[in-house]
Amino acid sequence: MCILRNLNRNLKDPGAKKILKFVSVLCASSLPFIFTLSGDFVFDDSEAIIKNEAVTSESWLESFYTDFWGTNITSNLSHKSYRPLTVWSFRLNYQLGQKKLSAVEFKATNLVCHIVSCLLLWLTLRSILGRLKKHKCKKCIDVGWVTTLVFAVHPVHVEAVSGAVGRADVLAAIAFFLAFLFYNQAIYKKRLHYFYLTATILLATMSMLFKENGITVLGVCLCYDFIIICKEDNRSRSRKRKQFYDDIQLLPSAEVIIRITVIVLAIMLLLYGRWIIMGGAPPNFKATDNPASFSDSKITKIFTFSYLYVLNILLLIWPQWLCYDWSMGCVPLLEHILDVRLVFVLAMYFYGAVVVITFFKARKKRDKWIKLMALLLMGLPFLPAANIFYPVGFVIAERVLYIPSAGYCFYMVFGLNKICHTKLVAKKMASIPYYAVILLICIFALKSYERSYDWQNEHALFLSGTEVCPLNAKVHYNVAKAADAKHQYDFALMEYKEAIRLYPEYYQAMNNLANLLKNQKMYSEAEYYLRKAIEHKYSFPAAWMNLGIVLASTGRYDQAQEAYANALRYRNNYPDCLYNLGNLYLDTKKTAHALESWLHAIKLKPGHRLAWTNILALLDNTGQFDRALQIIPLALASVPEAPSVHFATANIFGKMGRYEIAEKHFLKAIDLFGPRVQAIHYANLGVLYHRWKKYSDAERMYKRALKIQSNFKSAQKNLHTLKRLNLIT
Repeated sequence: MCILRNLNRNLKDPGAKKILKFVSVLCASSLPFIFTLSGDFVFDDSEAIIKNEAVTSESWLESFYTDFWGTNITSNLSHKSYRPLTVWSFRLNYQLGQKKLSAVEFKATNLVCHIVSCLLLWLTLRSILGRLKKHKCKKCIDVGWVTTLVFAVHPVHVEAVSGAVGRADVLAAIAFFLAFLFYNQAIYKKRLHYFYLTATILLATMSMLFKENGITVLGVCLCYDFIIICKEDNRSRSRKRKQFYDDIQLLPSAEVIIRITVIVLAIMLLLYGRWIIMGGAPPNFKATDNPASFSDSKITKIFTFSYLYVLNILLLIWPQWLCYDWSMGCVPLLEHILDVRLVFVLAMYFYGAVVVITFFKARKKRDKWIKLMALLLMGLPFLPAANIFYPVGFVIAERVLYIPSAGYCFYMVFGLNKICHTKLVAKKMASIPYYAVILLICIFALKSYERSYDWQNEHALFLSGTEVCPLNAKVHYNVAKAADAKHQYDFALMEYKEAIRLYPEYYQAMNNLANLLKNQKMYSEAEYYLRKAIEHKYSFPAAWMNLGIVLASTGRYDQAQEAYANALRYRNNYPDCLYNLGNLYLDTKKTAHALESWLHAIKLKPGHRLAWTNILALLDNTGQFDRALQIIPLALASVPEAPSVHFATANIFGKMGRYEIAEKHFLKAIDLFGPRVQAIHYANLGVLYHRWKKYSDAERMYKRALKIQSNFKSAQKNLHTLKRLNLIT
């Protein structure tokens, strides 16, 4: 017999059954994802967490003025994703982690939130089933428990659990389920009725502030209320069942009207408040984010969006093809009526029509209300991402399916349970579907386990995307960035060029490709791609700055200065450009202008290590030691862990004869450089010991420098001098 079906029979102690089920939910919701905890911040984590000043700033209120990515919410550049409570959770991780951004701690928090979400879903389903399906069947499985197990291991959740940014969806789900549970109490509890109703609205608001689709819980509650009203209306017509419901204390009809009115008003006020926060303007997305929404043809929009619904459903049914990014050509538009993909669209709508017809023809009223609740739980939370009311900034986003997947799992498991007890299924075959759901849970768990490895680091994640979306230019662009970071330059060049081939207007890829070529001193080809990038986006400051670097590297200083001026025109506060402009002034012997430009750069970005290093090096080379002594404390306070700054500081103190201080900074610099230490660092420390008359230490440093670079001339010369003067043995 089936394990799931016989669990209730074999365990006589109800407490033991609950404990075993509880443990099974804990294991299912944690084990498939636990191996991703050792991973890094990946993909969107960089923008939403690492680069987001609202996460690391001193003010806890800053997150209420910015969007999820750290941009001012009223700005035209903002994506209008207002999730301040999620950003607060990031800040808590940051504060509790001693003001360090630890990927392990962030991912562990996500996993704990997923476990809590699964437990709350279990309570929610028990509540729904308890209200809408009172009769018990010994042959039936625990639908709420099995649904929770399927939900817990569903591979479509890997992005939400393993990606730190996915916490928005998980937290929204927690508040979503809590809001529903409180509303369920508001319906049936006469005492504290308004307390539960108020708590429902507050939790729905919290869910919306975790992620936008959280507000749909109020729609689910409203529909649930109508289902209860319809169910009770049907009950009142049946005198035979009247005694069965005597234990339920229904609220007066006036309170029902008040409750529904309050929920409707809450939805209207929350939506209006959300619109005001956005500055009364919708977000501005690019055509690459959601190509169908920019199509001039309404037919193309309808066909493509309908096909996207099919793909989302397929990801829930059989999540074999998972990708972190579905934009930029991953799903080509459906522009022709003869497109074979329309068959799947028609099949979806046909199935939907069958569901509606069977719903109205259903004899068993209890079952049809449960099916309706499952469909509502799947459909309503997905509405904000359906491109119906407004276009969204993505094609498909797997983490958006976190809450809707609960409805799908509920619908699937409940339907399976009903099929097993139909007259069409023979008694000997009744166990097969149960074994099938066990197999499905195991397959989903293994797939989630496998997929979680892809989310451990960006290199693995981006490579996995090329298998699912080979036509996605952004996927190849990200693969190239990851390869560049790993110094796989040939592979990076190939992937950047593939991204440009797939999307010829991809100016960001052109800029990055040019940067890579520039670093390899292939200036002619780098200039070609930079000028192409500027053709596609003239107001592209990074491309102008990089063009200035290329022009300066080839001796065209006037043109380079003009390019830097254009970069600063389109981005006034651009510290990197000011740093490179200072380098240009240094090359053209305009040292005063160079110093002024670098000082401007550090004023805008106090943590600019290269600018601090160049300032100290310039003051050292020009003998401005008094001014250097004023700058050094500021530099060390701004970038205390910058090895190049400690090295420049050591050189200055060494020339001033303050050997002990110089030695301390030399050793600190060498320690911070670690495996990146170069021969010059040991050689200069050797010179310090040489002047300090610590000849044996000087000899040791010279030999270390020569061990790294055997032809380092100054170290060879100084070591020869020590031997010639018989200062060492």
